[in-house]
Amino acid sequence: MIWVILVIIVVVIAFKLGNKTGEIVSSSTKPGGMRTKYAKLLECILQGHPESQIVVETRTYIRAGVSNYGGTTMFHIQQSTGGMVLIDYDVSNNPAVPSFTLHFSFRDDMDQEQMYEQICIGVGEKMQQIFGVNNNYGF
Repeated sequence: MIWVILVIIVVVIAFKLGNKTGEIVSSSTKPGGMRTKYAKLLECILQGHPESQIVVETRTYIRAGVSNYGGTTMFHIQQSTGGMVLIDYDVSNNPAVPSFTLHFSFRDDMDQEQMYEQICIGVGEKMQQIFGVNNNYGF
């Protein structure tokens, strides 16, 4: 009897996980995929450096940025549940700046230029924290 209950619990959990995954995939594929849904945001990101590019793209995730002799700066854009998008800004292997990651979450229907502006403000605050001065680099 206990095995039947355990099997039912496992089936219910699997169904709920499958439902959430379907919701996430659906919210990014309905508007034409991640590249189309976040086109404005990606445009802002890719204009930040001439070597910037989309590195990885799946149905629910995009990684875009630049990696060269000056280090790696990547944006990780992950579609989430409840109409949210999670964005990580990751800097690593930079000879002038210690490695760090900033985490952001936005409603996925928020204006993408405002998303980018909020990310830039967060990066600017992090630079002030690291260097202890107000930079005027436009972050």
